[in-house]
Amino acid sequence: MKNRALVTGSLLVGAAIAAGVYVWSGDAINAAPPAQTQARKVLFWYDPMYPNTRFDKPGKSPFMDMDLVAKYADEAPEAAGAPGVRIDPTLTQNLGVRVEVVRRGPLSWSQTFPASVGYNEYQYAIVQARAAGFVEKVWPLTVGDRVKKGAPLIDLTIPDWVEPQGEYLLLRESGGDTAQLEGILERLRLAGMPEEAIRRLKSTRRLQTRFTLRAPVDGAITAFDLRAGMNIAKDNVVAKIQGMNPIWIGVAVPESVAWMVDNPSQFTLSVPARPDGRFAVANWRVLPGVDAVTRTVQLRLAVDNADEALKPGMTAWLRVQANSEPMPLIPSSALIDTGREQRVITVDGEGRFVPKRVSVFRESGGITALRDGLKEGEKVVTNGLFLIDSEASISGALERMRASTAGLADAAGHPHKGASQ
Repeated sequence: MKNRALVTGSLLVGAAIAAGVYVWSGDAINAAPPAQTQARKVLFWYDPMYPNTRFDKPGKSPFMDMDLVAKYADEAPEAAGAPGVRIDPTLTQNLGVRVEVVRRGPLSWSQTFPASVGYNEYQYAIVQARAAGFVEKVWPLTVGDRVKKGAPLIDLTIPDWVEPQGEYLLLRESGGDTAQLEGILERLRLAGMPEEAIRRLKSTRRLQTRFTLRAPVDGAITAFDLRAGMNIAKDNVVAKIQGMNPIWIGVAVPESVAWMVDNPSQFTLSVPARPDGRFAVANWRVLPGVDAVTRTVQLRLAVDNADEALKPGMTAWLRVQANSEPMPLIPSSALIDTGREQRVITVDGEGRFVPKRVSVFRESGGITALRDGLKEGEKVVTNGLFLIDSEASISGALERMRASTAGLADAAGHPHKGASQ
């Protein structure tokens, strides 16, 4: 009986302990906190290379040999109540997305243009006899020869100048007044008689029948076709002489950059025939008018050429350097040009990628200057643009950007461009 009572008591105690443990463990389970995280909701899957095609389950892309990427509900900008898109940081890091800060400053621009070397048209002289005569002597000259001012070209006999000389000498011997004498000499000057011959007439008091025509300027002979024994009319050209110091350099530059040229210090002239030469620009000017076909403006530079190192007809290169006014500057790799609009992907303070339309001024040396669209200090994506642009297209951020821009344009009463596809 004692053993039976002992066994029964043990069973009752065990049952009580088991019941207590069950109650305690149930309370512990009921008191446990809820799960700290919940599974993220997937909207769809897509291939980043073909972002406009969506899939309802994960797997391999039918276009590329890569896994489909999930698009989560909490990445949509509507969920955060803000523009732009969010992208998994792991994905952006793996694809090497890089960001640069927009800075403000002048854009350094430079470009090299082909140039041509030509004669100085300000130093251009045409020599004529101005009276009919006979060529007595031609000095040993021809086209291309360099002559100095006063160098003899040809000797002439001109009968028409003999009679006025006779009148002058007769009036002088008979005591004619000064006004009459000066009147005859002036008539000879107007007929083309050289001043040197008039002085000789006055000093020697003898008829001058042989006259020497001389070069009126320094330069190179560009036309000369007379021979001894030829008759010459008063309108025949004896010689054409063109100057070479300073020499002229002609350059055609696009009309879009001509306005940036305002100082000769911007010019660097190089000549392949004289690679060791250093050429100083004496003066320069922008010629009026624009070529209607090439849309270029002509620059004319006068370059010192005392040693005649530059020859007309040579090929030259002119490097033009200029700085724009301060404006927002971004790396050129940050620009997305669709042909109908230009945009960048910016990063806001909360890490969202937001597309923005910009207006480009000019690009140089991997840097692009903007007229408007961004401010100094904003951040733009310079690498991984394809991924960000695909995400923006998928989430509709680009369409909202265009709609917002169009709405602002309508409110301001200005027309806007259509969105690109």
